[in-house]
Amino acid sequence: MSCHRPDCEWLQLKNLTGLKVPTLAANADLSGIGVIVGFSMSAYLTLLMLLLHYITIFDLGNTGNEHTAPVNSVDYGILTWIRSHILSWRPSRRFNKAMEKSVLTLGDLNVVTGIGILIAGYSQLKCGISAYHWQIMVFISWFASFSFVSAMTFLQGYFRVNSTMRLIRISFMVIFVGLLISALFPTGSRMWLNAYPDDTEGFYPSMNAACFFTELRMPAKFHKGANFWTMIFSVLLIFGSHFHCGIRLFDPTAGTSRKYLRTIPGRKFKQVLYSMERRAGKSYSLHALVWKAVYLFTYAIFTFVRAVYDICESMLAEIIWLAFAMAWGTIKVWLTRASATINFDGKNYTSNSLSEENFWSFGQILPLVLFLLPLLSMAQSYLEDNAKEEEHMRAIASPEITTRNEEPKHVTVRAFTDTTDASNAAFVHSNTWTSFNLDETKRTRLVDLPPYPYLNFSSHSWYRDHLALLLFQILMAATTALYFLTSLGDVLGISSILRSRLFVIWGLVFIPLASLLHLTIWYLGALVVGSWPGPGAKNWLMGNGEGWRNKSKKR
Repeated sequence: MSCHRPDCEWLQLKNLTGLKVPTLAANADLSGIGVIVGFSMSAYLTLLMLLLHYITIFDLGNTGNEHTAPVNSVDYGILTWIRSHILSWRPSRRFNKAMEKSVLTLGDLNVVTGIGILIAGYSQLKCGISAYHWQIMVFISWFASFSFVSAMTFLQGYFRVNSTMRLIRISFMVIFVGLLISALFPTGSRMWLNAYPDDTEGFYPSMNAACFFTELRMPAKFHKGANFWTMIFSVLLIFGSHFHCGIRLFDPTAGTSRKYLRTIPGRKFKQVLYSMERRAGKSYSLHALVWKAVYLFTYAIFTFVRAVYDICESMLAEIIWLAFAMAWGTIKVWLTRASATINFDGKNYTSNSLSEENFWSFGQILPLVLFLLPLLSMAQSYLEDNAKEEEHMRAIASPEITTRNEEPKHVTVRAFTDTTDASNAAFVHSNTWTSFNLDETKRTRLVDLPPYPYLNFSSHSWYRDHLALLLFQILMAATTALYFLTSLGDVLGISSILRSRLFVIWGLVFIPLASLLHLTIWYLGALVVGSWPGPGAKNWLMGNGEGWRNKSKKR
């Protein structure tokens, strides 16, 4: 392919209607179907292995070193239910080691090829690489980056033991993220693949990407429109995911971040809540009832925030986040590919011939062949003789051995209670198996909520329901965002969501209100049902924790 210096004279024009741009030429080695499928398959395979590891192997509270992580309420509830009702299979240590080796190969392959693709793209800027091919390159690298993050999440235990290898991977990750974020900057231009321009200035996918880097140095030309905020969103998504990944690799129990983001603010909030609790008291005076209402409202906020923290700290949230980011990249790369078949000069439409990118040439097949490398690595690690011998010797030496890679550590209710006070992250407390104090309820006609120091609510049915409600709302919001992106057919579809008042109101108002309504219904139900004769209704509403306690004993 010949090298043509980019022509950026259009940057001096006030209106781009009828602009003469070079013809968009196909580049199957960059945006061909095989390249895209190969990178996306490796990303989704890594995510699938992470999900399998989470369901079958992930050990609650065991970080692989001398530190013990607080047991997360969300992970404990979901994994306990799945492992007791759906899937009780536990892979052998040999199988887990093989899967670990495969994911390690996948992560290394993606970070190296991702850096290579970005460096190759930067080298083509002076040769006039088009905005369309630059966008495809960015989202191929997007797949590689989140595949790498998934691999690092999977291999947290491995890298805590192999600290030198951890530093090497972190170094590559920093380089990769720097290149990828820099590549995203020009996509914030108002004219970057502007498929639906309001000013009818046209859609030119063959514009040179180098011109948009030049535009970054022209503040008067670079408008902060919808594309700009889409670029900001993408940068935050990339930076936040990789920053969180790095924190988890160096701080496996999240002790430092948890201390400053949860423990210290939580302690202050509890002091305020306790002050309100004392002011409310047990009397029925007007002053006490007013403080009771304020206390209940603040208690609902405290419960909502605690549930949000529990969800955000869970491994399940990480998996959902990675799945959303990969789905986001998948939709955007295919929409970008579909949109580049036309040009629009503000008045007329013309077509671009990109059919070569759909043919399975040498450059298309090679990425799929490389996809077999981690699978072969997994098979080799599983079938090699020394792995079989090691597993056999371990079985002879200690038939009942329990490790992180075989059977998860039995986490009992007592264990949860013992690790509670210091970290302020208790799973249950011996005095909180009953959601409400029944005798006190009969005497005061009001429901007594778990009192100060407000230890973890996970033994209570109403709190577990609240976690489920928030999880479903998060999944609904993520699905709706992806639906907006797909149905509107916008290559930068996040702009449509950010400009949607309904979506913003939903996220910032409806979700908290739904949580408040849920907690209110539970509280009012406890007031009513608590006065009924017989224990059945009370046990259903308030939950005495027996089922939860029995499940923990079976583990």
